[in-house]
Amino acid sequence: MLSVSLPQNRHALVSSALSTVFRGKLCDSVLRNRSVLTFDKDQALYDVGDDNRSLFFIRTGFVKVGTITEDGHQLIYDVRKGGDVVGELCASEHTRQDRAVALERADIIVVPLDEILEIVQNDKNLLRQILRVFSNSLSDAYDQLNSLAFSDIVHRLVRVLLKLGSQLGRSTRHGIELSTYLTQEEIAQMVAVRRERVSAAMNFLRRRGMVNYSHRGYLVLDLKALENYAD
Repeated sequence: MLSVSLPQNRHALVSSALSTVFRGKLCDSVLRNRSVLTFDKDQALYDVGDDNRSLFFIRTGFVKVGTITEDGHQLIYDVRKGGDVVGELCASEHTRQDRAVALERADIIVVPLDEILEIVQNDKNLLRQILRVFSNSLSDAYDQLNSLAFSDIVHRLVRVLLKLGSQLGRSTRHGIELSTYLTQEEIAQMVAVRRERVSAAMNFLRRRGMVNYSHRGYLVLDLKALENYAD
């Protein structure tokens, strides 16, 4: 199993909480009349150690967010799509502890953090929203840390697949298909285990009809069966 430290988990949980805040009304406020940059597949938007204090709003495409462990392995916290934002951890760190890489060609709008903070400070409703999101994220943090410590590999994989299905899934006659291609190595980085163990767990789920692959190689999920297994 990969070595995943508490600070790395904290970064993942804070990232998930902040990304919820920097949407909706805030997006509408900060994205007007800004230029769009295009990032190619596998191109980094930013990397661990960068000191650029900006947020990256995704217009189209998919971006994976993660970090590098002390022993050199990659972890993936989340996969974001058009309408989401990455880079939000620059609000709490002077030097980036996370990295973001385009899973496919992506159109991005870059906004300096200082400009966003100015908007937030003048909007009491948005400040209340931020406090509410952080409060709710505390219980999620305990759940995720308990899962990492005590859940078996299959259950951890199922939770990751359910999250991906809710974030990236689209309905087809065969089930919920993820709308971007993810390798087993990338999924292993999300579960925080070796690829071989994820492969075995995926085969276990596939034999039971909970996961399959489309003709394009995209994952197809039976969310109901996965939810029942998770319970």
